[in-house]
Amino acid sequence: MFIPFLPIALVGHVLVAATAGLPRIDIQKSCRESSDALYGTTTKSVFDSCVEDEKDASAKLTKDWATFPSADKARCVHAAIYLPSYVEWLTCIEGESALRRIHKDAGTAPSR
Repeated sequence: MFIPFLPIALVGHVLVAATAGLPRIDIQKSCRESSDALYGTTTKSVFDSCVEDEKDASAKLTKDWATFPSADKARCVHAAIYLPSYVEWLTCIEGESALRRIHKDAGTAPSR
């Protein structure tokens, strides 16, 4: 499920976690507010889909958290830039990994 960028007001849903751990998000509240912002109301099907997507992404991030490069975590798990969303964070981290593979395969260096 794609959730477009919403105002930074959702930043309050990120709870500070242990230094090396994945930050915790109030999925229920975030999905409800996302649904309200997109559709003007919280629809059950959209809300349920959002919650399931967030749970799946959270499980994948939690499982693989220690294997992700620190730079990717710092760049992608950044509430001022990205939504406090496990789906957004996972998509960003996977994109960073894919970009590195593309540059490696092409023999070019990233332009950062």
